[in-house]
Amino acid sequence: MTIQGIPIPKGTTVLMQPAIIQKNPTIWGPDCEEFDPDRWDSLVDGTEAADPWAFAAFSHGVRICIGRVFSMLEFKLILAEVVPRFRFVDVDGRAAREIKLVNPSPMLRPDGGLRVKVERL
Repeated sequence: MTIQGIPIPKGTTVLMQPAIIQKNPTIWGPDCEEFDPDRWDSLVDGTEAADPWAFAAFSHGVRICIGRVFSMLEFKLILAEVVPRFRFVDVDGRAAREIKLVNPSPMLRPDGGLRVKVERL
């Protein structure tokens, strides 16, 4: 089998790193390293990024994470409860566009961390 032009011999163990897939410029474009939450609002049908298989944080197929549905529901509930009640202030003074993610990494995380102050509204 050949993946992205690299031949993979039969019997080779292949490990998938979801964070690396999420930073693939052939799928997400040349600005894939930039933090851009609005990217999800402008996906064009027929492109690789709009394909439901492009977002692989929980994997896909028979080996999909068994906690995927619960995790997504839990995240939505937390956002619905926290966002209206609190304000998050960047204490380091970095704008969102200046945040660089650690890549490669098994998990997407800001390089150097992200310090915020939480204020109750």
